[in-house]
Amino acid sequence: MKLKNLRNTFTTVLLSAAFVISSGSLATPLNVEAANQSDVYYGLADNIQDGVILHCFDWTYQQIIDELPDIAAAGFTSVQTSPAQAAVTGYSTWYYLYQPNGFYINNSGLGSEEDLKRLCDEADKYGIKVIVDVVANHLAGDHSNIDGELKGSQFWHWYGDSINYSDRYSITHGNFGMQDLNSEHSTVQYKVKNYIQQLKNDGVDGIRWDMAKHISLPSESCVFWSTVIDQSLFNYGEILDNPVENNQSYANSLMNEYTNYMSVTDSKYSGTIMGAINVGSVSSAIGYWTQVAGISDEKLIYWAESHDTYSNNTNEGGWTKYIDQNKIDRAYAIVASKNGASSLYFSRPSQTEKTAIMVGQKGSTHFESSEVAAVNHFHNACIGEADYYTTYDNVSVTTRKSGAVLVLGSGSNRWVSVPNGGQYTTPGTYYDEITGNQFTVTKDTISGTVGNTGIAVFYKADPEPVRPVVKTDRESCTFVDSIDVNYTISNADSYTITVNNVELDKTSFIFTEDTKVVINATNS
Repeated sequence: MKLKNLRNTFTTVLLSAAFVISSGSLATPLNVEAANQSDVYYGLADNIQDGVILHCFDWTYQQIIDELPDIAAAGFTSVQTSPAQAAVTGYSTWYYLYQPNGFYINNSGLGSEEDLKRLCDEADKYGIKVIVDVVANHLAGDHSNIDGELKGSQFWHWYGDSINYSDRYSITHGNFGMQDLNSEHSTVQYKVKNYIQQLKNDGVDGIRWDMAKHISLPSESCVFWSTVIDQSLFNYGEILDNPVENNQSYANSLMNEYTNYMSVTDSKYSGTIMGAINVGSVSSAIGYWTQVAGISDEKLIYWAESHDTYSNNTNEGGWTKYIDQNKIDRAYAIVASKNGASSLYFSRPSQTEKTAIMVGQKGSTHFESSEVAAVNHFHNACIGEADYYTTYDNVSVTTRKSGAVLVLGSGSNRWVSVPNGGQYTTPGTYYDEITGNQFTVTKDTISGTVGNTGIAVFYKADPEPVRPVVKTDRESCTFVDSIDVNYTISNADSYTITVNNVELDKTSFIFTEDTKVVINATNS
């Protein structure tokens, strides 16, 4: 189903009136009931894959709750938390959450299980889904603190302390800094499966599987994925680069098998787009796994930056941390404007050094910026519309039927005339959501000025369902003798007034007790 965005201008019907409330007693309280902010329609996707994800890296659950209105307004369908598993508690660095002690929820700096439940409940009110990062490949290196039922040698792989990335068995059985769990063992599978059900029962909607390529597939005589995955949840696996190197046909078959159970990350494509923007150009790449393995966009997750590329040391793959935020946003605008694939936007921590990034410290709220929000609104408004990607004159152009996203490889405030790739975007006059600049689209070209962010986003969506709005000049008060309360009703065909749950057809009331006045407006 195509979803639309709130940011259209509507012609509204206004019904204005005033009612006078008189009282035979002194200081009678008046309470006018207003709608909750969570009743607002944000145009988010119905499911995680169709939308975009905000990675609230290291945020507490309460910090995410506090930002939910702004997250929804910025067009994010989902939030992703750091791992909720038991780990080192107290003031700790971020990577300790990726060294858990077992498969159960514990407050390791993000909040309690009750806090996670509250987050899920509050997110539901905004149409936002919650994804939790799950570490299932290993536990903490200090086995003295891990789940006592998993200390036996039978629950671990003993292949060695280094990994040969051209050897698939080494990838799935070798130690990656910490000893590798025996994913083939039924007890390990049972523990992980129960943990997933615990998260599900708490209201979690999706799972991000850390280091998924290091856990074997059924074709490799391991039923871990077919046992622990709950297909009623959204699942995506972190697969960096290839599941095996120097054997592309084998890697392609493995990737296609992973997608039987989950969506997967496309780190090669994401890195290509980000790398080009970083040096002031745009890449013509249109996806890695779609091209080499035939994986559909509906099974892929993209990003401009991830917690690995930001939080690790530079010699460990942390290569984006010192790249300007605007360049990150330009790369994000390219990958998040595609159809089918979901994209993750990373909330950068305030610190850059690996050991200075702490659990529980809220990251950047730049996700609220007009350029990021505009890209997300475009993404949501164009769900289901095919995309066409092209580059011209150092401009990337993603065209969809309803609009387009243009990204400059470098510079800003530049007039451009670029191809209407595939003649996808419907000809007409459009306005950039970020700047208001006018763009003219013909069958063959798109022309206009890209503003100072280097990003332009424009689209036309069908009119939103017009929802009634009731506003009053006071919410509650006490008064003596009488009071006037003025109210305005927008987008309504009719309305009723009830006083203490009794519907009245007049606007002047006399009463001698605490009174609750409710105005209910309706339209078709």
